[in-house]
Amino acid sequence: MSEDAHWTEQLFDGPYDREYASTVEDAELAQVQADFIVKELALTDSDRVLDLACGHGRHALLVAGHAAEVVGFDRTKHFIEYARNQAAERDVGNAAFVVGDMRELDYDSEFDAAYNYFTAWGYYDDDTNFDVLRRVLHALKPGGRFMLEFINRDSVVQRFQRRSWSRLKDGSLVIVEHWFDYEEGRMHSVRCYLGAGGSETVDICHVLPTADELLRMFRRARFAQVRVVAAPTGEKLTLDSRRAAVIGRKAGTEDCE
Repeated sequence: MSEDAHWTEQLFDGPYDREYASTVEDAELAQVQADFIVKELALTDSDRVLDLACGHGRHALLVAGHAAEVVGFDRTKHFIEYARNQAAERDVGNAAFVVGDMRELDYDSEFDAAYNYFTAWGYYDDDTNFDVLRRVLHALKPGGRFMLEFINRDSVVQRFQRRSWSRLKDGSLVIVEHWFDYEEGRMHSVRCYLGAGGSETVDICHVLPTADELLRMFRRARFAQVRVVAAPTGEKLTLDSRRAAVIGRKAGTEDCE
């Protein structure tokens, strides 16, 4: 892989599966999160739903049981292949999986709801990140709902660790050094993977906004009825909430009356 490749390519086409194997395989956690998505987006069995940056499809395959169709959309080909295989094995016929880059999302008023889960937004420059929100809005039908789930920055600050390490399921180690750029509002993580096959380092940088910043961003993108809740409980967000979700709606004709 080229040294000039964006960190998303280096991570998701590289050591991601090793580091997050336990998360991908955690069926109980996936069910809790899928139930949260279904409830907060008020999904019905007639809805067509977009799972943006669907990864391995762990949420899409469960949400499909509460919708007419779920379309999983992700840039990483082997994630999509895994999701398609899981759909076939589990006989989930109303979940389709598409290889695509969120920066090029080009649906036009096709979905009743959409979600982006597990800190899968904010990977690019500010203009591009905002454009992704506008593209999601364009993909929704009037009245369509969108959920963006993310790390609660206020909670991170309270328990911030500059360095950490963990042993992965395959026996290798990942050593991580974090720092936060307050001027840019971005979290940096240098992740060094050490195993029998040698070492690999990925330098990650993504936006880590506060809840109020995301609320304002949603409104600037022209989402209506924007709100924030703790994830995956749906309770009121507090300083102790580790994760959060902002939810907004595309204005419909009733908003113009």
